[in-house]
Parts: sequence; C-alpha cells; structure tokens
Amino acid sequence: MMFRLLLKAAALALVLGAPLAAQAREMRVSSHEPPQGFYSAQILQPWIDAVNAKLSKGNAFKLYPGAILGAPPAQAELVKAGVADVALVVPTYTPGLFPMSGVVEVPGLARSSEQGTHILSALWDKGALEKEYADYKVIALFTTPGYRLFMTGKGVTTPDQMAGLKLRTPSQFGSTLYEMLGASGVSIPAPQVYENLERGVVSGAAWVMDAYKTFRLDEVAPSITTLKFTAQPMAILMNKRTYEALPEADRAVIDAMSGTSQAAKIAATVDAADAAIEADYRAAGKVDFVALTEADMALWNDALSGAADRWIGEQSDPEAAKAVLETARKASAE
Repeated sequence: MMFRLLLKAAALALVLGAPLAAQAREMRVSSHEPPQGFYSAQILQPWIDAVNAKLSKGNAFKLYPGAILGAPPAQAELVKAGVADVALVVPTYTPGLFPMSGVVEVPGLARSSEQGTHILSALWDKGALEKEYADYKVIALFTTPGYRLFMTGKGVTTPDQMAGLKLRTPSQFGSTLYEMLGASGVSIPAPQVYENLERGVVSGAAWVMDAYKTFRLDEVAPSITTLKFTAQPMAILMNKRTYEALPEADRAVIDAMSGTSQAAKIAATVDAADAAIEADYRAAGKVDFVALTEADMALWNDALSGAADRWIGEQSDPEAAKAVLETARKASAE
C-alpha cells in the first residue's frame, strides 16, 4: 500500500511540475523591418544571440522580421498584448502614447544617435519617461541619427525650396515641421516609400541612411540634403508578464543587457553605420549630396526657430513638456 501511495505522490509531483517545465518556450521578437534591414540584422539579432547564449535551457528569443506579427504602428500594442514578447518600437508612430520621448524631434537637439540617446537616458534617469513606459520592461531607449532629406529632384538647399512639396512624414510632429517650411507631410509605411517616390506621390522623405540603403531609395531619390534637422526616438520593449515569468537567472541576463548602457552601445552602432553608409554612397558617386553653407543653415534654423514652442503646444501636459525640453537641452549640450 505504501509503495502505491509513493507512486501516486510521484505522479502528482510530475503533474504539478509540468507547468513549470512548460514555461520554457520560444519568445517572439518583432521587427517591422525586413530581415536584412539595419535594425533587424545589426541591432535585434545580435542582442538575441547574446542573450540566448546565457538563458536557461528551453528559453530562447527568435526574430520575426518584416512586420510578420503586425504593422509598424502596432508594435507597442503587440508587446503589451503578448502577441510579441519583444518588439522594436518607433514611439512617434502612435501619437499620444509616448509623448515625452518625442522631444528629440525638436530641431537642433539630436544630430546623432549618441546625442539623442543621451537625452533619453537623462530623461529616464529623472523619471520623466517612467509613466509612458510603465506597461513594459524597457530593454533600450535610443534614437536615430539626425534625419536627412532624400529628394527625387535636384534636392534642396534653402527652406523656401520646400514650399508646396509633399514629403513622406516621419511622424505627426514631422508634419508640423514640414508645415513650418511650407511643405506638407504624407504618412506612408516604410516598405511603401519607394513606390510612392517612384510614382511621384511624394517628392521626398526625411529619413536616415540605413533606411535609404535598406529600401534602395537611391534608385528613386538620388539627391540628399544632409540637414539632420530632426531625429526619431526608438525603443526595444518587452512584455512585462513574459519577463516576470522567467526564472530569476534569466531575468538577470536580460537586466544585464538592458538599460542606458545597452542603449549607449546601440547608439554607437547606429552612428557608425550611418557614417559608413553615407561614405559608401559618396564613394560610389551615384548620389548627389547637397552641401549646405553656413548661410543656408542660418535660413533653416530661422525657419524652424519656433519648433520647440510648437512641440510644447501639441502636448497634453505643456508644463511637463517644458520641463522635459529643459532637461533635453541640457543633455544635448553635454
């Protein structure tokens, strides 16, 4: 009788232990870029490989690129809902959801990813971004380099040449900046920018060199004005429930590869790639890089001089936005 009881107890222990074993699983990492895209191939996949090498047996991240799990604007919601366990998120794709992160869009604050990432790190350290990322485990907050203008024609040297043009807009506030320059913004998903430039739906796009290469925009927009007048926040976010369900040792692995130090590493990679891609296009000689003189830059700066006030005016909490802008300006100057 005792032997049978022991067998039943052992069987019960196995059943009770089953859910713990079932927790070991593949975790989905969503990217709206194609697999060869810069952020998919050079940011997300290296992070996945490095983390997977240290996770407990059975737990592993896997990249799902090309917007397989959902469209670019849906990435934050995919993570929150658990459709994706981790995702590359562009905060400005969802207006109002990550409002203070968008401060790096204000002209003059972030010409490089290093500079913009330093701004977001300063805001994070002050707790200014805590509320908007409360639903997530934040892996990294960083920014793009400064945006250039990719044009289908001869390119632009002064802001008055923007009058009447339609351009692919990077965000809601990007359209505000276009408006200040006499142009108008058209919202177009990244994979469709090539087609819309080719068809003449838009005359250009404000974007970065990695996107220029990934989407072969040199074929349809051979002129580049290296203005670097705005930047975009970027985030790698993880589902909190997924993170909290992991063993303590696995959470420690993720913690060690998250935060401001991880963001700084990403920013260095982003800036190095940005410079290398531009150098390659310059060397090939098939793209016209429009040089701006100091006098030209003065005209752009003057045309966009009211942008900070416009950004504050678009926020639901203007007082908080003023404080964020002040912190951003100090961090930008460091």
